[in-house]
Amino acid sequence: PYFEIDPLKIDIKEVASVVSTAYARRLQVIPVKVEKTKIVVATAEPYALSWIREFQDVTNKQVEVVVASHTAIKYFIEEFFTVRSATQEFKRENPREAGSRGDFSAVIELDRMLKGTKGDITKDASAVVRIVDWLFQFACTERATDIHIEPKHGKGQVRFRIDGKMRVVYSFEPELMIPVVSRIKILAEMQVDERRKPQDGRIRYRLADGREMEMRLSTIPVQYGEKIVTRIFDPKMVGKSFEDLGFADEDIDRWESLINLPHGLVLVTGPTGSGKSTTLHTSLRLVAKEDVNICTVEDPVEIMNDDLNQMQVNYKLDITFGNAIRAFLRQDPDIIMVGEIRDTDAGKMAIQAALTGHLVLSTLHTNDAVSSITRLIDLGIPPHLITASLRGMMAQRLVRRLCEFCREKVPTSPAAWAEVVGPHPVAMPSHVYAPKGCRECKHTGYLGRLCVYEMVLMDRELKDSIRSSVTLEELMDITKGKYVPLRVCGAHKIIEGVTSLDEVLRVIF
Repeated sequence: PYFEIDPLKIDIKEVASVVSTAYARRLQVIPVKVEKTKIVVATAEPYALSWIREFQDVTNKQVEVVVASHTAIKYFIEEFFTVRSATQEFKRENPREAGSRGDFSAVIELDRMLKGTKGDITKDASAVVRIVDWLFQFACTERATDIHIEPKHGKGQVRFRIDGKMRVVYSFEPELMIPVVSRIKILAEMQVDERRKPQDGRIRYRLADGREMEMRLSTIPVQYGEKIVTRIFDPKMVGKSFEDLGFADEDIDRWESLINLPHGLVLVTGPTGSGKSTTLHTSLRLVAKEDVNICTVEDPVEIMNDDLNQMQVNYKLDITFGNAIRAFLRQDPDIIMVGEIRDTDAGKMAIQAALTGHLVLSTLHTNDAVSSITRLIDLGIPPHLITASLRGMMAQRLVRRLCEFCREKVPTSPAAWAEVVGPHPVAMPSHVYAPKGCRECKHTGYLGRLCVYEMVLMDRELKDSIRSSVTLEELMDITKGKYVPLRVCGAHKIIEGVTSLDEVLRVIF
C-alpha cells in the first residue's frame, strides 16, 4: 500500500535507531514504524525487495513493506538520521557527558566551542549545531508557531504548537539537553551560564529556502533543568491581507475606516495567542506610507518592519509603555501603536495621545469588545476621556481552518449548534463540514487558522451610557443588535465551511 510519511506521527528517535544511516542510504529504504515483532519499512521500489532477508537478519524482526515516493524517502532519510548521527558524534566527542543527565559543568567551554558557528551551518559543523539547525528547519516546515524544549526525567522532550495545538515531535538523550539549550541561547545572545532566572532573547534565522524567520525566545528554570520556548514569527503572515485572515468584506471596510482616522483610540482585545499582534501589524502595513510617521512600543518587538520606528519595553531602563508614549509625543508621530495597555499610566498616556491629534492603536486583555470599556474605567481612566477618545474596539480569537482538500459534509448536531449560537437567532444549516485528515494537512483535518471576531464602533448612545457610569451588563444591552457577536461570527464561519462546530466550541467557550 502507498504510505504517506508524516514525521509528526513517527517516533523519529526509534526508527532512526533500527539501521545505520549508510545502510538506509544504500538501500534507499526508511523504517517508519517499529512494533514488537515487525518493522514497517518504506521503499520507492516495491518490486526490488532482495534486501528484505538481510534487513530481517539485521533487525531480528519481520518486515512489512509500504510504498512511498522516492523524493520523500530520500528527504526523510536525511531528516530522520541527522539527529541520530549528530547525537552519536556528540557522545564520541564528549564521553564524560554520555550517560549522565547533564551536569552544568563545561557549559562555558561549550560556549567557546560554539561561538564561531553563528553563520551558515554546514555538515562539518558541530553536532549540537546540526541538531539545533534540524530542529528549527523541522519546526518551520511543519508550520509550528512555538517550539517547546523541555527537560523531563531521563530525557529531553520537544513539542511543537501547530495551529494552536501542542504535539510531541521528538525526545533525545538527557545529556544533550544542556548543549542544545546552550546553543540556542548563544544564538539569541543570552547568558549561557545563567540558569537560575528567566531570560529573553531573539534570533533572526534564515531557512534553507532563503526565508528569514523572526524567533523570540524565553527560558525558565524548571524541576529538571532549564526549559526554553521559541516563538516563531513568519514575516509572510504580516504580508497577508485581511481576507486571508478571515475578515468579511464589510468588516474590512469598517476596520479600515477606523485605522485611517486622523486621531483617536482603536483597541484590539483577546487572550494571549489570539492573533492581536498580527492584526495590528497587518493594519500598520496598510497605513504605512512615506508621509506617515509611525512609532510603536512593544514588549518585545515581535515583527521587525522597516517602515516603523519600533521601541522595546525595558523596565530596567525605565522604558515602560507610558514613558515610551511620552517620548513618542516629542517625535512628531502620526500613528502610535502601543503593544498593550497594562496599567493606569499607559492607559492615561494612550488617551492623551489620542486626544492630541494622534491615532493610537493598542490591545487589552478582555474576553469581548465591550468589556474593554469597563477595563479602561478599572484602570482609572475617567469616563469622559474614554468617550472623547475611543473610536472602536475589536475582540478576536483564532480558530483552525478546515483543510479544503479533505473536509467532509456531516449532519448538523442541533445541540452543538444551539450551544454555539446561544440566544442569537441564526438559522441552523442541515449540514456542516467536519475534519477528516489527509496528507495535505498532516492528517489533522485542519490547515492554518483564521480570525473569529466582533467589532463595536462608538456611537452617541454608547458614549452617553459610558458617561452615566452604567454597568457592563447595561452596556451589553445598549450595544445589542449593533454588532455581530463572536459566537455569531463563529456560526457564520461554520456555515461557510471554513471551520467546524467543535473548533468554534473549543476556542470561544
